Amino acid sequence: MRGSTVFATARVRPLLRRAIPLLALGALLSGTCSAATAQSWQCHAPQGTYDERDIDVPRAATQFTGAMTIHKAPGPGQWNPTATIAFNDLGLADSGCHCNGIVATLYPDNPASFLVSLSADGKETPLGLVPYDKPVKFNLTFTWDGKLRLEVGTGVVTGTSSTPLRNNLHLSCSTADVDFEVAVIPPVPPAPERCPFAAQEQWAQADVERYCKIGG
Repeated sequence: MRGSTVFATARVRPLLRRAIPLLALGALLSGTCSAATAQSWQCHAPQGTYDERDIDVPRAATQFTGAMTIHKAPGPGQWNPTATIAFNDLGLADSGCHCNGIVATLYPDNPASFLVSLSADGKETPLGLVPYDKPVKFNLTFTWDGKLRLEVGTGVVTGTSSTPLRNNLHLSCSTADVDFEVAVIPPVPPAPERCPFAAQEQWAQADVERYCKIGG
C-alpha cells in the first residue's frame, strides 16, 4: 500500500475550476462508533513525512462508519496535508490501484478547510469542504455489484468499483496529525433465506452445505 502516497500530491488543483461546497455537517459533526467494532488510531506525520496502518476487516462487510479529525502539520512544505481511509482486497496483485474509500486533502483556495472525496478504484470524486480540527463523521456503504455511497454531513456522493469485496482497512496520513475511528458494521450472517445470494456474497462451502442443502 505504499502506492497510497499518490494521495499526498497536489491532485486537487484541477478541481479549482469548480465551485466546491462547504459541507453543513450538522448531526454528523461528532459521535462515536460502536465500541465492539471500532478501530481507533492516531496518525502522526510531521511536514514531509507519511504514516500508515493496515487492519484486517471481514471480507463480506458492506458498511463502515466513523469519524476523523485532521490537524495540519505546522510550517511550509512541498506536501499537501492528506488523510486516507481506504478499503481493498489484499488478494489482488494490484490492490493498491483498487482503494475504495475516503480521501481528504488540502484545498489551496481555502487553507482553513480540506476537500473530502470518494475514491473508487483510485478515481476521486469530490464531495465538499470541511474545516480542520473538527471531528467529521462519515458513513460509507458498498453493494455487491460494486456501488459505493459516501455520506459526510449534508453531502452524498456515489461511485463504482470493479472489486466489490474487501478484506483490508488502510489508514494513512501525510503532513498532518489525524485521529481516526472506524467501525465495521458486521455483515449479514448466512441464513436459509439468504441462499439466493450465497454466490455473490462468496459464502464458505460449509455454510452453503449447512443452509442451502435441498431438503436440509
